[in-house]
Amino acid sequence: MEEKTGINFDRYDNIPVETSGRDAPPPAADFAGLNLPEVLNQNIQLAGYAKPTPIQKYTVPISIAGRDLMACAQTGSGKTASFLLPMITKLLGIEKPPPARKAYPLALILSPTRELTSQICNEAKKFCYLSGCRPVVVYGGADIRDQLRDLERGCDIVVATPGRLVDLIERGRMSLNRIAFLTLDEADRMLDMGFEPQIRRIVEGEDMPSHRNGSRQTMMFSATFPKEIQRLAADFLYDYIFLAVGRVGSTHENITQRVEFVDDHIKRDVLQRLLR
Repeated sequence: MEEKTGINFDRYDNIPVETSGRDAPPPAADFAGLNLPEVLNQNIQLAGYAKPTPIQKYTVPISIAGRDLMACAQTGSGKTASFLLPMITKLLGIEKPPPARKAYPLALILSPTRELTSQICNEAKKFCYLSGCRPVVVYGGADIRDQLRDLERGCDIVVATPGRLVDLIERGRMSLNRIAFLTLDEADRMLDMGFEPQIRRIVEGEDMPSHRNGSRQTMMFSATFPKEIQRLAADFLYDYIFLAVGRVGSTHENITQRVEFVDDHIKRDVLQRLLR
């Protein structure tokens, strides 16, 4: 998704993309080729996006075809829209549960931090505009009473950190038995932060539909593909397609990284200079 960042999106077509897995659908050339519902096309135009990034060209057709996906992509590659667009497309054809004290969301997005979780939910609100789908964000470190009231107003998509989601389940305020679409964003980072037991409880130990009978579609995104991520993929995904965008485990080639060593007494001056 073409965003207002320092990334050079004009060079995206030169980024190598590799896929493996059975019968991977071909990528789309542009947004029209994604065959999205009209409401999503309108929201894409309202957001001012001109063309999909490589990860979106590949992942959206894969997901719309109903396939599970393991994607390794660099920071800044546009992966948020790559799972939101097919997710909302799928939810448009599912009957929404009415608002209630206990939430029965249809889609779940897990991410490691409150900042990323809030960012994903803000993007979801853009794409859900006038679609009838309602996203709700829940994360630790905020007043749970406000989040509970938000859930009671209706919840089709939950964007959550693992700890707060487990808390809501234990309080009896959320059930996962209607989840049709599961996304794990920055899965490697969640493992680094020690969330694997909570993630496994959420996916395998609660009432979430199984991924092996077609009741649940799953997408995982990670910047790296270590053995721990491979085990999660094997346990959570079924007959999945593996997608690698660019060099796995690196930042985007158009993001410049610079390390500067400075003495303690001039740190503030150097930081102010860099922020100008």
